[in-house]
Amino acid sequence: MPSIIATGDFGPAPPGVDLSKNQTGSLLGAVIPVAVFGSIAVVMRIVVRLRTQDVTLAIDDYLIVPALIFSWGTAISCFLSIPYGNGYHLQSLSTEEFNTVWKILFAYVMIYATAVTCTKASIVMFYGRIFGFRWTLGICLFLVIGYWITIIVTILVACRPLPYFWLAYTDPTAKGVCIDVATFFFGNGIGAMLIDVIILCMPLPVIYRLQMALSQKIAVVGILLLGSFVCVASICRILALQRNTQGADATWTMAPVFIWSCVEPFVGIICACLPTFGQIFRRWWSTVRTHTGGSSSNQTDSMPSKTSTWIKRNRVPKAMKDSLFSLNDFGCVDEVHLMNDINASRSVKEDADKDSQDNGSQGAITVKQDVDVSWAQKQRHC
Repeated sequence: MPSIIATGDFGPAPPGVDLSKNQTGSLLGAVIPVAVFGSIAVVMRIVVRLRTQDVTLAIDDYLIVPALIFSWGTAISCFLSIPYGNGYHLQSLSTEEFNTVWKILFAYVMIYATAVTCTKASIVMFYGRIFGFRWTLGICLFLVIGYWITIIVTILVACRPLPYFWLAYTDPTAKGVCIDVATFFFGNGIGAMLIDVIILCMPLPVIYRLQMALSQKIAVVGILLLGSFVCVASICRILALQRNTQGADATWTMAPVFIWSCVEPFVGIICACLPTFGQIFRRWWSTVRTHTGGSSSNQTDSMPSKTSTWIKRNRVPKAMKDSLFSLNDFGCVDEVHLMNDINASRSVKEDADKDSQDNGSQGAITVKQDVDVSWAQKQRHC
């Protein structure tokens, strides 16, 4: 750990600065939970996908695995930087410790860019699998991959020679030239946030054209917009970058940048995995309805209906295997139902109208009669 006494390498501590203070607790307390939750989300996603009948892993499922690996790379980099002074006041560090922190920062930028790129690409490919995008999918992939290439190339040529990236602050004899690294980091944060916003807005026009009730559309949008939490993390990261560029205590103000640069990719992974958990939510909701509907079922058993009118039910389309949600055992829509073929020419309403026309042309007769109705243990909850 860096010494709590000023070494003299960066001068004496300013008045009122306590060199014994550090942000280690914040670094560990913020990064470890999201890393654990992100890992659990990916494991659950893979298990759910593999256990779903007639479903194989798609490219978005494969992309989320390297996203998790590189996200853990950001967490490990954050942990490794703590013993060398990340989160400590600059005056408590030696030049060797500062150089080590800056070397970790150099690698951290590339690891972070790769992690968020894989996460964003996974989300875009998931949209493509569900909605069947074409040119919009290509534009988003172009932005995602272009962002990654820009960050990697820029950081690799940011300083010439490369060691000048960290020696510029500690070695007065070092010679070289660098771009405005602080501005680069700030622009990097803004670019990442803008891409997040574009990806979030991408499916909205398609959802608007879906043949479903307004409440269902709102539910779908609400689920997909859970990814807005990533934008919140991006904004917090940008604010941390701004404070770092304007501050004079580099290693102290760098700690929040590390924190939010770790939190953002893990939050993105969690949001990318949430739509896959539809089966888990359905099972939970089915269990809740079974328990809450038990008493009403018993009451219905003792009060059979005296009359019943036979009416032809409208057909409900069968869910495809890539649906975001499916139908329950009775063919009723439990949750929001999305299908791959969203451009189908016929809607449920059109099918019902055709059935009505066919029945009318054949002179169908509606028969009303008295019947005794016996209810099974499961009721239809449409």
